[in-house]
Amino acid sequence: MALSDVNQDYESEGERTLLTITGQNAVIEGKFKVSRAIEIDCEVKGQLDVDGQLIIQRNGYVNADVKTIDAEIIGKYEGNMEATGNVEIKETGFVNGNIKTDSLIISKGGVFAGNVVRITEGKDFSKKKGKYSQSYKEAKEIFESMEKEIFSESSASSDEETIDETPEKDDNLSLLKIKNK
Repeated sequence: MALSDVNQDYESEGERTLLTITGQNAVIEGKFKVSRAIEIDCEVKGQLDVDGQLIIQRNGYVNADVKTIDAEIIGKYEGNMEATGNVEIKETGFVNGNIKTDSLIISKGGVFAGNVVRITEGKDFSKKKGKYSQSYKEAKEIFESMEKEIFSESSASSDEETIDETPEKDDNLSLLKIKNK
């Protein structure tokens, strides 16, 4: 079975397999709209719009623009993908392209070559006109406040130790020595 309807979380009573292709090699090209889920174990080219889960099996190869909820890549995928749910690249999975999602999981051994962009609305995680993104600014502020706390604690304990700021050469390395009183 090369291309079939997935019977997992997206199954409901009375559903039937819509398409099954058997044989050693199969190549399907075109524009596909799938209402629930699809499992691919052959070569598919074109465009896929899946209102559920896309699974690319170990022998599957997809070269297409994809819109889906969830994607599981066990085989090979090339193209642009937008997934509102999870994208998981398994141990044998290979992805070359751009992914737009809020959840990307790459298992050990999985390969990803491309770009990832978040879809979360209302948040801008990119750099614009040389300015830092909001998340970077927040992290920097937290780091700076922690740094101030550390230095204020060390200056409070300065009675216990002093720093000799005269560098001392040791094997061509410059080192600062901390001496206890």
